[in-house]
Amino acid sequence: MRRLLHLLVAVGLAIAVTATLGVQDAPPAAAADCPGSGGVTIPKAKASGDVVFRGGGWGHGLGMSQYGAQGAANLGCSYEQILRRYYAGTEVRSAAMPDLVRLRMLAGGYRVDVRAHDGPLAWVLEGCVGPTPENPGAAACPPVQPQGATWQLRLDDATASQFVLYDLGVTPKAVVWQGGTRADVLRLQQSGTVARVTTWKGSSIYLDRWLRWDSTRFTMTGSGTLDAEQHIGPSSAGSAMDKYLWGIAEVPASFPVEALKAQAVAARTYAAKRAGRVLQPTPADQNYTGWKKETEGSNGQYGTRWKAAVDATSGRVVAQVGGGLIDAFYSSSMGGHTEDERYVWGVEAPWLRAVDDSRWDLASSNPAENRSWAKAFSWTQVAAKLGFESISAISVPERGSPARVAGVKVTGVRGGALTTTYLEGWDVRQALGLLSPGFTVSTRTVGGAAAQPLTGDWDGNGTDEPGWFRSGTVSLSMTVDGAPFTHRFDYGQKGDVAVVGDWDRDGDDDIGVFRNGTWLLRTDLSAGDPTIVFDFGKAGDKPIVGSWNGRTTGVGVVRGSTWKLRRTLSTGPTQRQFRFGRPSDVPVVGSWTGTARTSVGVERDGTWLLRKGRSGGKAHLGFRFGWRRDQAVTGDWDGDGTTTVGVARRTKFTLRKTLGSRSTATTTVFVG
Repeated sequence: MRRLLHLLVAVGLAIAVTATLGVQDAPPAAAADCPGSGGVTIPKAKASGDVVFRGGGWGHGLGMSQYGAQGAANLGCSYEQILRRYYAGTEVRSAAMPDLVRLRMLAGGYRVDVRAHDGPLAWVLEGCVGPTPENPGAAACPPVQPQGATWQLRLDDATASQFVLYDLGVTPKAVVWQGGTRADVLRLQQSGTVARVTTWKGSSIYLDRWLRWDSTRFTMTGSGTLDAEQHIGPSSAGSAMDKYLWGIAEVPASFPVEALKAQAVAARTYAAKRAGRVLQPTPADQNYTGWKKETEGSNGQYGTRWKAAVDATSGRVVAQVGGGLIDAFYSSSMGGHTEDERYVWGVEAPWLRAVDDSRWDLASSNPAENRSWAKAFSWTQVAAKLGFESISAISVPERGSPARVAGVKVTGVRGGALTTTYLEGWDVRQALGLLSPGFTVSTRTVGGAAAQPLTGDWDGNGTDEPGWFRSGTVSLSMTVDGAPFTHRFDYGQKGDVAVVGDWDRDGDDDIGVFRNGTWLLRTDLSAGDPTIVFDFGKAGDKPIVGSWNGRTTGVGVVRGSTWKLRRTLSTGPTQRQFRFGRPSDVPVVGSWTGTARTSVGVERDGTWLLRKGRSGGKAHLGFRFGWRRDQAVTGDWDGDGTTTVGVARRTKFTLRKTLGSRSTATTTVFVG
């Protein structure tokens, strides 16, 4: 089923190229003059964010690039050279074509509007002979629809078991014929006469097509709705396949002739490979617009060029050398490199291998925004879109690398368990809304001098671990299923100061932010709305968190050298106030003696001054640790209940084991 779905979306998700170019009638250069497809550098688009996907192209990225073919033709390549380059190990040869091409025009619909554009249209109820002298009471056959008239086909309102044709040219609309049974087929015969056929499903238009070849067949479903198929067969005008291809609108007919021929052969191969199936006249298979494509351009000159390319390659297809027809997938552009089907869909197809087509792409008119693009996401967004609670890492090898076929490597927590998996490029493209699966991934670390270091007992094991906060992105070092894991999520915004505390007293620390005097606390290590909100302090204050009474989690602010403490997580007056340190000091708090009550201190350019209490006065303990530009942190690194000190220097957390003057230290690198 998955393979079938891939085939249904393949070529048409190969989105049709829509650029309008001038007619290029210059003959292609000699075959020997066709340059190699790759070897040049495609400029990369710029974007900034936690996770940036940089890619190129539009569509599924497999097989032939339509813009690449245009560029190749501009450089002098023949259509056969183009096709052989994009489809590895293949040849272009003639093959017998099916005598019937079927297109799905409506499935389970309720209404069809038909306008007779350039001549009368015959409606034929198969098997209907009408009244005769021998049987004058026989039901009448459908009448001919005059040129210029617009008729509507529906099922009767009472039983939905008869066809009804209405004339929309009068008010109110009038019935011109009713008849048939659910076993009957009603056929609208075109045979060279153009009919504009608009089909409806629900309250919306399903398709709007201008049809010339050859007939539209309508049937009733068991559920009382209409189905419609376009049947194209051989006639004096041309073969069934060529008449179908005349209406394929996948590239502008102003493309160079050799590019048009390459497109015609690829489209023919795709349809012939599916002989006997009902094709979608949409990008789900191949975009078929019918007569509109045949008459494209002023006085139809572009349509004439396209039909000439189809006719010049009549019967020609792409096949494996000595083998059968291939799935000739194609898409708008590849941005300088096609993809391997094993990477895109996890399917083995030896002719769909990665091809560097950068030289050809740059020689085309591929729009810059499709040739090279970039899209940035937060870690939280990527995790949610890919079905993870949190993502620690995401990567994919460069385009063209043999290792790329494994897919996009993602490590994260899914269903509560630490998981490393490989995702198909198509699935990532769909989940994130990217233009194509032709991307690479770059990630931005949260740590460093521009970030605020954090420490907390994230998993409730009694030991504090490092973390980082920068502009609304939180990155925490944790252990999941016995393995180290970087937990990332969005909380807060640029300009916030992150705070850490056990807001719900459940034994593990949570995250919050202090924003201009407002505390926004969340009792879960995840993105979302704050759980607790209150005001205490004002803009410019330095927030602190501690258990000032040894029982509840409280907050505080340091304003200049004045400390203001409150024992609960609520708005209200200061409950304890004192002066300690200097305005330029960094306030630090912790249980220096291992008691349940939090004490205060300051760090001043590598000098630590700690008090065993919550009051002003002289420091009870002073020592040197760290450099002037280090960022001070405190925490219980070994789970003994006593808080010690540490410093963050770029991505290194150097942590003292004790508060003694000769204490040793350990260093942990946490990039974030």
